[in-house]
Amino acid sequence: MTENDRTIISNFEEKLYKLIFEYKHYKEANEKMARELQEREGLIKKLQKDCLSLENSYNNLKQAKILSLSDNDIQETRNRISGLVREIDRCIESLKK
Repeated sequence: MTENDRTIISNFEEKLYKLIFEYKHYKEANEKMARELQEREGLIKKLQKDCLSLENSYNNLKQAKILSLSDNDIQETRNRISGLVREIDRCIESLKK
């Protein structure tokens, strides 16, 4: 074996070891990212369930509020809105002058 052959083999071994090292490094990084992805997917599923539960609670609350309004409450609200509209009209009229 000549000196040139030994140099070629030595360079090849060096590059092979470097390649193996990088492979192990990237494999570990990939496994770590896969675990993180799995954790985040679990968190997303939990948050989606929580969101759905809160939406259902909100809709139930809205329905209960609508059912609890009596005719008197509705009329009182209409009167308050009418009073606010009249006050806004007076302000507009005073600004025109």
